[in-house]
Amino acid sequence: MTNLNNSGLLIQVINLATRPDRLALITSELHNAGLKFETQVAVDGQAINFDSKFLSNGEIGCFKSHVNSMRRQAATGAPFCLILEDDATLSPLVNEKFLSEMTRLMERNQIDILQIGFIEHFYSLSIRSLRPGILEFLIDLLKRRGQKDLSGFRFVMGEFRSGTHAYIINARLAEAISAANAEPSLIPLDDWLGLTAKGQTHRNLKIARLVKSVVSQASRLSQDSVVDSNTGN
Repeated sequence: MTNLNNSGLLIQVINLATRPDRLALITSELHNAGLKFETQVAVDGQAINFDSKFLSNGEIGCFKSHVNSMRRQAATGAPFCLILEDDATLSPLVNEKFLSEMTRLMERNQIDILQIGFIEHFYSLSIRSLRPGILEFLIDLLKRRGQKDLSGFRFVMGEFRSGTHAYIINARLAEAISAANAEPSLIPLDDWLGLTAKGQTHRNLKIARLVKSVVSQASRLSQDSVVDSNTGN
């Protein structure tokens, strides 16, 4: 039985079987937000036999786990799916109403993936941003403002930032990725989506992110955080 929310949105939490502590935390947050979800058992990167000269076992496990989530979405027929990693931390803004607004935003703007959570401190503006020149700095600043949707939320088209802990994907792209990408690419999933976003001219593929992240990642709240070696989280 598919555990859809009232809006028809499927929510999946990718969780490594050895991390019930993480699942307990995200379960509490989702229940407090009034959201239903399913657990997608993560692929343990340490337990698979896949030789890669470019990716760690954790990055391979991460890629396969996300593709499995997309396959689950395709199997259920859900038009949209919010894929969360188990160390995601929701802001108070995230609830059924907000997520409904996000899927409508995607429909209005024909967006296939909307990233609602990313590693914000990787992209903080500072005086160092002035080094290339004031013009480049101002262009970057304006780009970060994005475009405003009818809902009032701002988004940036053609960007997917570091972090795969929180994004909404539509059925069209979930089906395409799950069918075409049985094995990981040569780079981590978020980098692959980022490059795809920048070159999104083929068949009207559109990837975007919110201007401001509304879902943080507990394991990467600071630059000194340690990344889980098994799942890439």
